[in-house]
Amino acid sequence: MSLIADGQALTLADYESMVNDKDVSRKVLIHTVRDYSSFMDQAIILPGNNGDSDKGQIITKYPEGQKRGYNEGWQSEEVLGAEARYGSCMIRTRSVVDSSLYNTRKPGEREAWRLRKDQGFMRGLARTAVKSVFYGDRASNSRDAMGLANLVVPSSDAFGGRIINAGGTTADKQTSIWLINWRPDGMYLFYPQGGEGPGMTVRDMEEQYVTDKNGKDFLAMVTEFGWDIGVALYDPECVARISNIDTTKLSKKNSTATSADLIDLMTQAVEMMPDDNSGKLAFYMNDTLRSVLRRQIVNKDNVFLSMGEVAGREVIKFGDIPVHKLGSDVLLNTEAVLS
Repeated sequence: MSLIADGQALTLADYESMVNDKDVSRKVLIHTVRDYSSFMDQAIILPGNNGDSDKGQIITKYPEGQKRGYNEGWQSEEVLGAEARYGSCMIRTRSVVDSSLYNTRKPGEREAWRLRKDQGFMRGLARTAVKSVFYGDRASNSRDAMGLANLVVPSSDAFGGRIINAGGTTADKQTSIWLINWRPDGMYLFYPQGGEGPGMTVRDMEEQYVTDKNGKDFLAMVTEFGWDIGVALYDPECVARISNIDTTKLSKKNSTATSADLIDLMTQAVEMMPDDNSGKLAFYMNDTLRSVLRRQIVNKDNVFLSMGEVAGREVIKFGDIPVHKLGSDVLLNTEAVLS
């Protein structure tokens, strides 16, 4: 049974609160992913509307209205756009704990010990899912979702105008900052239609024989983890990408002659967003860039950065907008130069 009702737009924290306390493994999985990745603090997660995919219209033009005089009519209008279909991906991993090792623990401690071992797999699942949200490419791997870095590119008619070029030129040493406005009508994550929200599963396969690297069998306690997830972007005004940030020329100063002026670039991104931001607005960058920003907090001429709290987590804020940190193994420092 799905945890989500029609029309609701929930974050991972909302899903966690709705899981029955007796479903310990599932609740721990969602909490571990939440705790591990700040990406999920504001991301909206909805059920898909087209089987294992989500289908909608990418907005290219809003109605503008028409001027009229007395006794004059006007024509009907509609939002214009191109039809789009976004696919999800099925991510799976499996924890295998040797039964003999499991039994070396005291009976009352065995399940807690096994759960601690399993949490490493849960964190890995989260990292793979978020990386797919950014870098998934169905053109090179049909099993993948389509990630933002392959949607918001200069060649895109819909999203090409949502890119700010930071000017980096060093080959394969670039990174991006993302400003996302999570909105249920424009930008969200999704899981397959009819699935259990938020697309996460955990199954205790109990004790069974598994095969080692030499082809020999042994008894083990097996747990299977899964996350079916995709990303849907329909409104270009829900995203801004600061690309071509050269990671070889960063400085803790707000700007130098050769480094990117992160404060100026982030200000430009904010100004690309509509004033009536009704969603959940957040910046995303990797730990390399966040480290630079964190050190800029102590810069006496910096009035843009402060510390705040989002979803119980202390974060840097740019004005009122949270700046979430992801690992450089998720948001890469090795992007190609966009041109």
